[in-house]
Amino acid sequence: MTDPHRPRIAYPGAAGSYTAEAAAVLYPDGDLYSAGSFDDVLAAVTAGEAVAGVLPIENSLSGLVVETWDLLAGGELPIGAETVLHIPHCLAGVAGAAIEGIERVYSHPVALQQCRRFLNGRFERVATSTTSDAVRAVADAGDPTQAAIASPGAVARYGLTVLVPEISDHPENFTRFVAVSLGPLRPLIEGVPWRTALRVVTNHRPGALHEAIEPLRYHGVNMVSLHSRPILGEPWRYQFSIDIDGHCEDATVKRALEDVERRSSLVVVLGVYPAARRSDP
Repeated sequence: MTDPHRPRIAYPGAAGSYTAEAAAVLYPDGDLYSAGSFDDVLAAVTAGEAVAGVLPIENSLSGLVVETWDLLAGGELPIGAETVLHIPHCLAGVAGAAIEGIERVYSHPVALQQCRRFLNGRFERVATSTTSDAVRAVADAGDPTQAAIASPGAVARYGLTVLVPEISDHPENFTRFVAVSLGPLRPLIEGVPWRTALRVVTNHRPGALHEAIEPLRYHGVNMVSLHSRPILGEPWRYQFSIDIDGHCEDATVKRALEDVERRSSLVVVLGVYPAARRSDP
């Protein structure tokens, strides 16, 4: 039953997913629920069925979670918070399964990418909406030739057996999750380690990216990350996901962004939020 005194927070996939864990960190007093797909999470927030939605946006091994970024690129649902979780991927199957008999492995495409060395072409790979959906699919099938890559928590929740406890390409595997909601950007509060997320579409000419981000250097604004994404409908043209330190309304950052905007085709602020601590588990 929904508690009217607790904010409803939507996340994708089934209970036990990494994003569900992140939602619990960001909203410890929230009424957390699975909304379905990534699109469903945004639809729930847009319709007012959820106060906020939580989605994965970046991984330390595989980079940008493009499904999330593409959904947020319009800026209609600004990012207002983030958290970073350590991601321990394990391989799990039904009771009685053995690694020697596994033929097919289910997981989210990002998780499959993060475990390429272990998979190494040995198994058929099947993509699922979330890692918890992979665990549920394997549990429902009851087939000892199938396995899932997911968190130990999801494996325990659905009654599977851990076949290999850690199969990530590198143990330093972290994912950054963001919370999005309707409304304006978070206001500037002094003393908070702010971060601003941007979408930048450069002019279509040689040196355009350098020209666009040069103001960050001479205004002394630190660029934390830079990722390129194709522009739909314009083959071989790209836009950029850029995260910078500071709040977009801070005087220095504001001047830098005004210069970036003058040198670009389009600049969209995708959110401002307190920067999560990035450290080992």
